[in-house]
Amino acid sequence: MSLAQSAFVSLVRRWPYCVVCILLTISSVAGSWYLREKAADLRVVHGQRTTEGEAMLALLVGGSTQKQELEAVRAAIRRIEDNLVVEANLAENLLYFYKLEEQTKAKLPELHQLSSPNLDKSPIYRRVPYTLRITGGFEQVSAFLVALETGSRLVKINTFSFARTDVSGSNIALDLNLEVLGKR
Repeated sequence: MSLAQSAFVSLVRRWPYCVVCILLTISSVAGSWYLREKAADLRVVHGQRTTEGEAMLALLVGGSTQKQELEAVRAAIRRIEDNLVVEANLAENLLYFYKLEEQTKAKLPELHQLSSPNLDKSPIYRRVPYTLRITGGFEQVSAFLVALETGSRLVKINTFSFARTDVSGSNIALDLNLEVLGKR
């Protein structure tokens, strides 16, 4: 054994408690330095995960809003499809207009469902054309027109014309060419 090694061994034998404390201090300092470096790396990773978590939370909150919006759209589509006319069901289609006539107290002397054009490119919907004449006082005719525009069926008025039916001008006639959205 060399002189340095024998001196070290004699030192360890003479003060074992001090040597153990010195070794523990050195290993504690080394461990502390290692953990400090790891903690800095972990702070960066923690910051990234926090940002990702906040983004995910925003998506989850937005997800419930999107689900509500999707349900509202589905309800609107269901309402539209429930109010589509079936071209072959003439009695029910005309009954819709007669109910409006009854509600508004206007007279409906002419009502005709025409043949649908074959030019429709939509695979789902069909335009069902109608011609009709509404007579009555201005309030009655305008109430019928408002009821037609705001009713449950989707109606597009193509052409219209107003005319007096008597000399005094208290009664008018409204001729309409319109299309109602129907099922194909």
